[in-house]
Amino acid sequence: MVVIDHYTLGYLTFAFMSLSMLSGAFIFLSKKREAWVKVHIILSILAYILMVLTIWYVR
Repeated sequence: MVVIDHYTLGYLTFAFMSLSMLSGAFIFLSKKREAWVKVHIILSILAYILMVLTIWYVR
């Protein structure tokens, strides 16, 4: 059984935020900007949803 506690949600949020920042850097460094923009948008939305869930769960 998988237990999702606020520690796990926090670590996932941190990981997705870090990947989102990295993909944002690749938008400027790569020649395939359109693909990195799509990846960045998806990662940013996932990070935001996880952040809201973590805050909601802790409160």
